[in-house]
Amino acid sequence: MSRHWIPPHGYLWKVVHDPTRSGDDPGMFYGGHFRWSDIVLPGCLDEEARKIPCPWPSGTVFEHIKTGERVVIRRGRVVKLDGKDLQVVKRWTAVSAD
Repeated sequence: MSRHWIPPHGYLWKVVHDPTRSGDDPGMFYGGHFRWSDIVLPGCLDEEARKIPCPWPSGTVFEHIKTGERVVIRRGRVVKLDGKDLQVVKRWTAVSAD
């Protein structure tokens, strides 16, 4: 009987592209599972909170493990991707100064 690893409840966003990854080094986040509240700052109730940039490195791509939806971090903001945009993200992170 084989068992498959299941992430804890709510950890539905997997890092599929990690800009800290180089060569055989897996990077800091590649393959990790996170909650949506780990990706975006919770409590964007006031203008001041909305101005705080996302703490993830620019170019980090997350994929929802059930829906396949992808988002990327660009200059401190979370941006939704379609499937074909991943190659653009890889090129963008290679030349980005962020």
